[in-house]
Amino acid sequence: MDEIGAWLPLLLPVLILHLLLFSVALWDLIKKDQSAEYKWFWGAIIILINIIGPILYFVLGRRQRSDAPTSSKSTSKKVRRS
Repeated sequence: MDEIGAWLPLLLPVLILHLLLFSVALWDLIKKDQSAEYKWFWGAIIILINIIGPILYFVLGRRQRSDAPTSSKSTSKKVRRS
């Protein structure tokens, strides 16, 4: 039990960082308008690859999403009047 007490000050910040990154990454993934395959892929990475998964999502997943159009509302059509 003394060993856990000795490691606790070092492990607690890592645990808090992990939970914060995990929850923010999942929240961001869920609230964005993307295809189901995109969400499943990044959701699995976030959940299965502990601390590195959310970091990969923020570095690579958000960049992929910003390059692709998210909805038909973002494309505008010009109306020609005669």
